[in-house]
Amino acid sequence: MGISFFAHEKGVDMDINLSEDMQKRIKFMALRTWDVIGGDVLTVMEEQGEGDVMSRAEVVECVCDADYMKTHGGDKEAYDAWNTIPFDKQTEIISEAFPHKRYGW
Repeated sequence: MGISFFAHEKGVDMDINLSEDMQKRIKFMALRTWDVIGGDVLTVMEEQGEGDVMSRAEVVECVCDADYMKTHGGDKEAYDAWNTIPFDKQTEIISEAFPHKRYGW
């Protein structure tokens, strides 16, 4: 089942509709991104004495940060669709891709 919602972002009202297929593609893009950056992120944390485990929320925030999904996600159409969604909905969708409470070595 797709999702539809109304968003008001940067002074613009939008009706956003995402098909179930597009949601799956966005989640896969997030997982692919974590596969690329996750090891480096955990290594840096460990080297800085911050441990080697991240919460789901931290992983989601990291994956959504700095255009990593654009660079590593491998799906321009899904990225473009994801990029139209307000941040709270982005993190809601991406969180579904990461079912565990903690991620680490």
